Amino acid sequence: MGSRMNIPARALIVISILLTAISAFGQANQPRPPRTGEATITVKEQFFNSFLEAIFDNLKAPSAPLVITDSDKNRTDESTESCPSAITLQRENNGVKTAVKFEQGKIVAPLAFSGAYNSTLLGCLQFRGVAHTEWSLEFDRSAQVLQARIKITDMRLENVPSLAQSSIATLVQSAIDARINPLKILRPEQLSSVVPIAPSGGSLRLRAREVKPEVVPGLVHLHLTYEFLPEK
Repeated sequence: MGSRMNIPARALIVISILLTAISAFGQANQPRPPRTGEATITVKEQFFNSFLEAIFDNLKAPSAPLVITDSDKNRTDESTESCPSAITLQRENNGVKTAVKFEQGKIVAPLAFSGAYNSTLLGCLQFRGVAHTEWSLEFDRSAQVLQARIKITDMRLENVPSLAQSSIATLVQSAIDARINPLKILRPEQLSSVVPIAPSGGSLRLRAREVKPEVVPGLVHLHLTYEFLPEK
């Protein structure tokens, strides 16, 4: 028969106290989760539209090249120079103005534009139109960027044969995806900041953990959850 070791009760108490102390020490040395706080930023529709107007007033109109399809890649250099395949955002077309609109639960924007496409079959297609778009907001936590993705929901084209309208609409969406999407609305310097605390001899960084947009007519409320982190 095997022998059994008898441990005195006092020794058991001592061992229990030691194990409890070791466990408490381990928990005390674990990093604390950062404190958090919430804030709300409200942006008016007029702010975005004034920004758009300032682009047209002070800069060149935004433009993007159109992807050339395989069937049109053999165009001559001379024709490519005289008819560059690209679209350019316009302030207005046929009474429809480029503008952002905040509706209940969504952001929409008619975008007036002009463009050209160098087609092997149809020659130089010079067109104008309006793209009706919806913008979805999303927060990239790792990059600390609030961005929008623009999707065309409808397009009206002028001076384009009916057989080419679908192709041109696809090329315009591809140009938006390649050149604009995702569109950065707020960058890290707007979402994150360092606050010096002179009496404490250091600083705290406010880092956005979450951004929840709430779109209502004329306004967008950005509900932000911030982490307060030591700035090293």
